[in-house]
Amino acid sequence: MIKKAIKKILGSYSDSWEQYRDYVKIHPTAIIAPQAAIKIFNLPSCPEICLDIGEYSHIFSTFNLLTPNAKIKIGKRCQLGVSNFITSESIEVGDDVIMAWGITIMDNDAHSIKWEERKNDVMQCYQDYLKNKNNFIKNKDWSNVTMSKINIGDKVWIGFNASILKGVSIGERAVIGACSVVTENVPSNCVVAGNPARVIKKIDSDDAEQ
Repeated sequence: MIKKAIKKILGSYSDSWEQYRDYVKIHPTAIIAPQAAIKIFNLPSCPEICLDIGEYSHIFSTFNLLTPNAKIKIGKRCQLGVSNFITSESIEVGDDVIMAWGITIMDNDAHSIKWEERKNDVMQCYQDYLKNKNNFIKNKDWSNVTMSKINIGDKVWIGFNASILKGVSIGERAVIGACSVVTENVPSNCVVAGNPARVIKKIDSDDAEQ
């Protein structure tokens, strides 16, 4: 039954998702576009939901879950363009969120800022790649990598080529300008832009209620 449901949602592209059927929850009304993809690099020891996609959402994005504890949750009625989700901890997207294309959402630094703590990273990737070209972080040491959950509130709009970095919470109805780099929390009902992103406009309360 699960396999048939996934095939109904994903059509001919189900094979790349089928291997993760015990780790993915997709509402029957959600649409997964042909270019959408998922990669769970290190599966949990017991099957559990790592990616949850809500009803009436339309997904073009790529989801990369790096650690056994990584989780991504997508709310209802979201349209997520051709963008990259990269998580070692947690990324949560609320309801009615619109994301353009070229966006990167990443909840970790990938490497330590200290040389002594990242000096073995390249050879670890090298050795893992030789064993399995599809998983070059199989034996990555995450103990010195900074990571922190990302939360994107309801009704947020994120412009193309923006970057949302670790630990960020974006308030309801906020707008993220194109090519912005978001490193700090974004208040509700405002527009931010730039690198690093800063508030450039407040959205009138009357507009927010529309």
